[in-house]
Amino acid sequence: MFVFESKVKVRYVETDQMGVVHHSNYAQYYEVARTECFEACSGMTYETMEAEGVMLPILEMQSKFLKPALYNQTLTIKSIVKEKPSIKLTVDYEIYNEANELINIGKTVLVFVNKSTRRPCQPPPNFMENVRQYFI
Repeated sequence: MFVFESKVKVRYVETDQMGVVHHSNYAQYYEVARTECFEACSGMTYETMEAEGVMLPILEMQSKFLKPALYNQTLTIKSIVKEKPSIKLTVDYEIYNEANELINIGKTVLVFVNKSTRRPCQPPPNFMENVRQYFI
């Protein structure tokens, strides 16, 4: 298992008139956290993986809203990879406010795809070598 924490500060543009983060922004929060997590556990960026001919689009996304995130709060996003990646990579998320209250839980499922054929494929070998240590 691999767990990584990211921080995101809520910007005014992400909120509604009540100062509450609009639900559509959670997909972006997941993306920020997932990108940082991906690089921390694999040593690769999306850019380097794409240069090797592999893309990682989202297949599925879930989000459950427990409490509102508010303007100007710094949120902590835990990205949790519980299972060793295969053709799919599943990332769970927990978002906490500044009072360390759990305010959102989410999940994304991504698929490794060959850039040329756009068909599912195995992750790059160097990616798997780098993440293997977390799934023994």
